[in-house]
Amino acid sequence: MKKTFASLIVSALILSSTPHFVAADDLSEQKAKNEQKQQENANTQKNLESSVNQEGQKISKTQQEVNRLDEALNEKIFAVETKDRQIKATEAEIVELGKQIKKYKAKLKRQEKLLGDRLRVMQENDGNSIKWEEVIFGSKDVGDLVSRVLAGKSISQQDDKMITDYQNTQKKLAAAQQELKDKKAKLVTEKQELKRQQAELEQQLKERNKRLKELRKQKKKFETQLMDAKEVQQILIAQEQAIAAEKAAREREARIEKERQAQAAREAKARAEAQAAQAAAAQKAAAEQQAAEAAAAKAAAQAEQKSSAPATSTKQSTPYVTVPKAAPTPEPEPAAPTPAPSSSSMFIHPTSGSITQGYGSASGSNGYSFHNGIDFGAPVGTPIVAAATGTVITASSGGPYGNHVMIAHQLNGKTYTTVYAHMSSLNAHAGQRVSQGQQIGALGSTGNSTGPHLHFEIHVGGYSYSASGPANSVNPMSML
Repeated sequence: MKKTFASLIVSALILSSTPHFVAADDLSEQKAKNEQKQQENANTQKNLESSVNQEGQKISKTQQEVNRLDEALNEKIFAVETKDRQIKATEAEIVELGKQIKKYKAKLKRQEKLLGDRLRVMQENDGNSIKWEEVIFGSKDVGDLVSRVLAGKSISQQDDKMITDYQNTQKKLAAAQQELKDKKAKLVTEKQELKRQQAELEQQLKERNKRLKELRKQKKKFETQLMDAKEVQQILIAQEQAIAAEKAAREREARIEKERQAQAAREAKARAEAQAAQAAAAQKAAAEQQAAEAAAAKAAAQAEQKSSAPATSTKQSTPYVTVPKAAPTPEPEPAAPTPAPSSSSMFIHPTSGSITQGYGSASGSNGYSFHNGIDFGAPVGTPIVAAATGTVITASSGGPYGNHVMIAHQLNGKTYTTVYAHMSSLNAHAGQRVSQGQQIGALGSTGNSTGPHLHFEIHVGGYSYSASGPANSVNPMSML
């Protein structure tokens, strides 16, 4: 997943750059510490750039060797292709010669058929087309002799021509057959040369692949063990900004919650005061009514004493009206404080799926002897959510983490950083505030990954990594 050198560099830079939030009376001391850390960062960055340059020179040298091999391969491939075209041309010429030889043989057969009788006559006439003694002595007269001689001469010429054509055909056939023989011999030679060139090409390909493998190994090592100094600095800056932004957001939330509680308390107090005023008014009204009733009763008694005929008195008693007592003024209920999450339940599971590798010691086969996170195995595309509310430090691709997201959190006054690696896609961006449970990407197998899974880390403070120990990481299972 990640290699040792990157861990040393990133840890050195980040541990020295993890922001701390101090009280006002410590600002001067913190400023001095910050200046010292900035100098340490500058020195570390300078060393990193030197390592980058050295590793880059090694890669460049190997790349140049691969480029030279590629040029030689291109020439050899061209030579093999040229020889292959020559062989195909020779094979085509052999086919064409075979057709010509067939034609010559067929022509010879026709010529032999035409010359059959004439050749037998010539053999009988000692190689002559006609018997001139018969022409001369068998002539009736001089005119007949001339006619016979001319006719014999014409026959002789035709025979000579037929023989000459026949001989030419034989020569052409022999030449074609010899050319065919030469072409076949040439084809054998060319195929042997092609085989030799192909063997050389195969050897060069092996050498090239070997060098290319070394180059890729160097590049992979380079990408895994070295992080560009500017990129590291950008991550550090982004981390500081994200932590500061998250702290500010938490402080705003705390102020809003405090104002909400104060408003709730004011409203409760107002309600209590209103209820007390109502109760006081009710008590006053009851007292006034009781006083009125007492005065009325007293007047009635005086009137009864003065009456001369008490037996026939028609005085009616004033009915007693019961006035309900006012209810006691309820005390305002204090606003319930917002419970702080416990350290064992501040984060939720970032995705579904079973754990395929736990937190702790590792075999070292993947370049690290300590696995500072846990791996959730699930199908590609499975949603990944923020384990807690926070501000995104970075959401980028490349390197051993592949597509990854880092989030800064402020929980119970402490800074935490969560890491989500090897994702197939991202749904968040740097500086974004995300809520707990909000989707930030999808599970994948990018970067140094052997299969679809989510690599999840929790760090106390800023991000810091070590290939041989936990650094500032904690076992996520203890906090989910």
